[in-house]
Amino acid sequence: MVTSRGVTELAQAYYEGMFILDSGKFGADLEGAGKEVLGIIEKVGGTVVTHRPWEDRKLAYPIGKHRKGLYYLTFFTAESTAVNDIRGIVKLNENVVRHMILSHDKGLFDQMVEMLGGGDAFRHVTDEPAPTEASDSKKDAPKKEAPKVDAPKEDAPAADA
Repeated sequence: MVTSRGVTELAQAYYEGMFILDSGKFGADLEGAGKEVLGIIEKVGGTVVTHRPWEDRKLAYPIGKHRKGLYYLTFFTAESTAVNDIRGIVKLNENVVRHMILSHDKGLFDQMVEMLGGGDAFRHVTDEPAPTEASDSKKDAPKKEAPKVDAPKEDAPAADA
């Protein structure tokens, strides 16, 4: 897209990033792990929507000298050229063992961010107001029971005559 000043701006794309970090350095320092990943994304002009540490676990196979890794999940927006810039930064960063970045359409991105938004996620951008007690009237509604269905009866084996 070309602006009124003649500067070309690329459209923002929606990404999910999974970064496997050096567990020896970040296993006990989740805040430091978050700063590491967010720093990479912000360096290329991306905007982190939500992020969270996923799991510190043994790798399926050794990657270099690493046998364990801290999996760190992020959802962010950035220009489409930012993915190549992230790859370049990650190659030079010895704290990132592996990474994977997926592009999503806005609808799926919003659903995934909403699902991750609960629990231990760290949310940076909020587009909607927090729900109020009055809007949660569904909680107080009586629950309907599912209709009971009788299991089919098994036929008795035929008697030999």
